[in-house]
Amino acid sequence: MSEKQLSKQTVSVQMPAELVEAMDRYGEAIERPRSWVMREAVSAYLAREDEKNRATRRALADIDAGRVVGHDAVRQWAASLDSDTPLPLPVPGA
Repeated sequence: MSEKQLSKQTVSVQMPAELVEAMDRYGEAIERPRSWVMREAVSAYLAREDEKNRATRRALADIDAGRVVGHDAVRQWAASLDSDTPLPLPVPGA
C-alpha cells in the first residue's frame, strides 16, 4: 500500500441527532461501527455526485455538438405513447 492509502485524518461534523441515531441503528443492524457507516455514506455520496457531474458535462457537450431533440418532438412523442400507434423515439438532429 502507498503512504497515501495508509494515511487517515479525523474530522468532526455536527449532524442532527436523528441522523446520528439512524446511522447508529443501521450500523448495529449490519454490525459495523458508526465510523464505517459514515465513511461508506460519504464515499457513496461523492461517487454519485461525481457521476452526476460527468453526466452533466456529457449533456453539455451533446448540446454544444447539436445532438439534441426539440421540445415539440418530445412532447408529440410523449403524447403518442397512450395511443394505438405510438411514435418512434425521437432522435437528435431529426
